[in-house]
Amino acid sequence: MARILVADDEESIREMLKDALEMCGYGVDTAADGTMAVQMLREAPYDLVLLDRNMPKMDGLQALVAIRRDSSPKLRGMRVIMCTGAATGREIDESFAAGATDYLPKPIDLKTLFAKVEKTLKR
Repeated sequence: MARILVADDEESIREMLKDALEMCGYGVDTAADGTMAVQMLREAPYDLVLLDRNMPKMDGLQALVAIRRDSSPKLRGMRVIMCTGAATGREIDESFAAGATDYLPKPIDLKTLFAKVEKTLKR
């Protein structure tokens, strides 16, 4: 069973994603901001992180940069799907340039979520 970390500052989104992914058989933990997400990734093994682009303390882009610069090869190679409500070309390009594996626009369509998660985990 794959372990997924969902990082989003909106509790309702975290819970919706957690419930949906657990129904598909994934183990899911949640983080309320980028700082918490990076710390959790350092402390436990995950196969994938869904990372909200806009969060307090440390936003998703800053968290992604921290993940890619970490001294742990596991963390540097972490599969990351960046989630954003402002899926502009610039934000998408910045996410990929920082090392995102894929992106997911908000509002999140569950069918698209499941397809992207499955595709990303197979990489």
